[in-house]
Amino acid sequence: MQLLQNIKILDFTRLLPGPIATHLLAQMGAKVTKVESPKRMDYTRYMGPQIDGASAAFHQLNHNKESLILDYNSEEGKQQIWDLAKESDVFIEQFRPGAMDAWGLGYEAIKQVNPEIIYVSLTGYPKGSTHEKEAGHDFNYLAYSGLMSLIKDEKGKPIVPDTQIADIGGAYMAIIALQGALIKKLQGGGGSHLNVSLSKSIAPFLAIPYGLYTSKMDYRQFNLINGKTTVNYAAYQCSDGQWVALAAMEIKFWNNFCEVVGKEEWKRKHESELFNTQFDKSEIAAFFLTKTRDEWCALCKGHDVCLAPILEIEELEEAPFHQAQGTFEIFTTDKGTELRTIALPFGV
Repeated sequence: MQLLQNIKILDFTRLLPGPIATHLLAQMGAKVTKVESPKRMDYTRYMGPQIDGASAAFHQLNHNKESLILDYNSEEGKQQIWDLAKESDVFIEQFRPGAMDAWGLGYEAIKQVNPEIIYVSLTGYPKGSTHEKEAGHDFNYLAYSGLMSLIKDEKGKPIVPDTQIADIGGAYMAIIALQGALIKKLQGGGGSHLNVSLSKSIAPFLAIPYGLYTSKMDYRQFNLINGKTTVNYAAYQCSDGQWVALAAMEIKFWNNFCEVVGKEEWKRKHESELFNTQFDKSEIAAFFLTKTRDEWCALCKGHDVCLAPILEIEELEEAPFHQAQGTFEIFTTDKGTELRTIALPFGV
């Protein structure tokens, strides 16, 4: 895909947020040069068994970028960066506020050599905030944002997600901001300095519960999509120990489900009748235990019931759903080893 053909990006990011953002930009056709100092190599290189000199995760996030390792603290290295910045459209970094300035590579310094540069600072906490210099990771950002208060077990204990939400949400936000700045630049508006924080990027994920809260409603009791309050939007275990996701939120989908599975007596006239306080959820849970996950999916396939298998990571590559959508793609390392990565999540 060549949506960003001829766009040149200097990438100073490490770990996940910045690298996945520039990976997606490279998949869209941008030319990305990943810059690492021998004193500050990307930690992802060492996360797991080494394949051709780096971990699989590092290859997956960076295989489509040019690699440049140089000491940009030295005058010679700094000059090389300035020369590259003159020819670049975008400069993206992921250090705490002030770090790039200390190395002579902050926005004002880069702007001197390229006034049209789009400079993206991807930080944990917002620049200028009371927390801007604090260290943090995904879990911290989720905690401050309020999102962790929504991810709890039945005893009210917060459940730490098995994946990074703030990191990836921040990556998407950086891409949105960056592409907006590119449009501004192409329209004659010049360069920009964008400050994108991972912690602030979480806010849109709170749209529904925050909307309920500001409406003076109990967002825990009336949130129909939290998997806890209603019988028609929940996870159910099957006879083989696997799980299905039932998301028949609208009454028409729920009633379709009831017809397909032969439970006409479960039909209702309004969604309010499907709250756990009105409908015995244990009855439905016991019913799902009568068939395997795949049997339930086969029974419901082709009907508007909003039921899907909860796939395990080990199943994804062979799952017909992902094969049909081309979720994964093969790439080759510099030394010729074939690996898989996640394909661009949209098409043209």
